[in-house]
Amino acid sequence: MMGVTHTTLSITGVAIITGSVNPRVLLIAAVASQIPDLDTTKSWIGKVFYVVSSRIEERFPHRSLTHSIFISFLIALVTIPLLLANWIDWTLWIAAPLGHLISCFADCGTKLGCQFFYPLNHDYWVIGLNPNNRVETGKTSDYAILSTTVLVFCITYYLIAGSGGIGAYMTKTFFPTNQTAIEMLRRENQRAISVQVEGIRKVDNSRVNETYWAISAAGSNLVARDKAGNVFRIGEGGEVIPKRVNLLPDRLDIKVRRQKIEEASATEWVNSLAENYLVTGTLEIEDSGDLQLPIVPPGMMATVTKTSNGVYLEHASRKDLKPLGEYYILKGEVLIKQL
Repeated sequence: MMGVTHTTLSITGVAIITGSVNPRVLLIAAVASQIPDLDTTKSWIGKVFYVVSSRIEERFPHRSLTHSIFISFLIALVTIPLLLANWIDWTLWIAAPLGHLISCFADCGTKLGCQFFYPLNHDYWVIGLNPNNRVETGKTSDYAILSTTVLVFCITYYLIAGSGGIGAYMTKTFFPTNQTAIEMLRRENQRAISVQVEGIRKVDNSRVNETYWAISAAGSNLVARDKAGNVFRIGEGGEVIPKRVNLLPDRLDIKVRRQKIEEASATEWVNSLAENYLVTGTLEIEDSGDLQLPIVPPGMMATVTKTSNGVYLEHASRKDLKPLGEYYILKGEVLIKQL
């Protein structure tokens, strides 16, 4: 089977199984699909790595060691520390062993087959009892598989990319914006998304290159929280004006509940909130005219805003609500997000 056929089979299989058409995932799958042919100096990868290939070719039969399923397991085992250390996404980790395995399995459909369970079993495993129906390298059957796989990959790419197909996916991958993150938030539903934001702060035009948790959307602005617990709006109307918003693989579950408040001490209610709660809604405060809120630091989002008869809350944390402690809540309705 031709090297290009192995490549298309592996990247298509990896895309279907992982549900990802991330270029890095596909590249890893493509490279891994060529590893089996390291056992011959006639392959292109054997020519590139001639020293390694020639030694394998001298010591092992063709389609034995490098075509074994145990090599796929070994690749997964060797690279698993990267996954456990959260250095790579699981799709990047699985792409290599899966790309190798699919390539080996494809060779079982050729006339020779391969020693799929080497070294435990030295038999050549083949798909199809009739030798005349098996694939020959560079023949019509090989090209038929190649063209069919390319078609399946194009369909898979379009379906996974979604929202306008390839054009939209290319924009999302290479030119991501806050709107891209907003669309992803809607898909994730009650999950925060890790984003890496490059841009400037509106207050002083200083540069921003930080990682946030995107927790909500306010119109065309993305509402995000930094590691210190500060909340920002990212967008043309926000505190941070983005040039690029990269979607990272990390996700954080958000528990959401509504709460109605009737005649309660603000102190007791605020103390009932956990540190990781964010509150959005309105509160009617007794003697609200006397309420004094602290000045919001430059560049920060106002999470507690005074109204004619109380306050409006927008992703306010417990520390933001401390100034309400001396007052009495007549009534209110809020949405509480637990991160």
